[in-house]
Amino acid sequence: MATVAREAVLLMTVDEFLVCETGEGNAELIRGELRVSPPAGAPHGVAGANLLMLLLAHVVPRKPGRVFGDGFGYQLVQIAHTVRVPDASFVRAERWPADGIGRGVVKFPPDIAIEALSPSETASGLQEKIDDYQLSGTTLVWVLDPVRRSVAVVAHNAPLTQLHEGDMLDGGDVLPDFSCAVADLFDGIARDQR
Repeated sequence: MATVAREAVLLMTVDEFLVCETGEGNAELIRGELRVSPPAGAPHGVAGANLLMLLLAHVVPRKPGRVFGDGFGYQLVQIAHTVRVPDASFVRAERWPADGIGRGVVKFPPDIAIEALSPSETASGLQEKIDDYQLSGTTLVWVLDPVRRSVAVVAHNAPLTQLHEGDMLDGGDVLPDFSCAVADLFDGIARDQR
């Protein structure tokens, strides 16, 4: 009788994730699995930065909440051992702890999660991110595509909306006074990226 060796699957905890050395790239913890993606390309960074600047210009003077850039992690407590790190995000003021936050990552999802597609992004990986955000209570996900110069808007309990240059992106019920031209998100990115 042949014996089959089983490889033990070791899941990383959130605490272990927060102190691990991940090297180059962006790291997330997904269901106990450390995932490191290569650094994003320039179009990804420019699109994310453009939207971040527009959000900050709107949010800072009005104070409806807080805006975060890449590197701010959210522990999605509804999914064991999971920390997502969107390219940018927004949290409404009433959801921010009155006494501030402590160490580690916040233990709630963003109200708006923003992902800018990069060459290493797979369709299944992107869908998994969107599903995780929605399962955890994120109301709105914006997916910026610098190649197609479009934005996919995934709102909770609503059909996906695809916006293109010439359209306006708005904050819906989450950030009602915010809007910007989709074209502004891709300012500084060459049209032909082949």
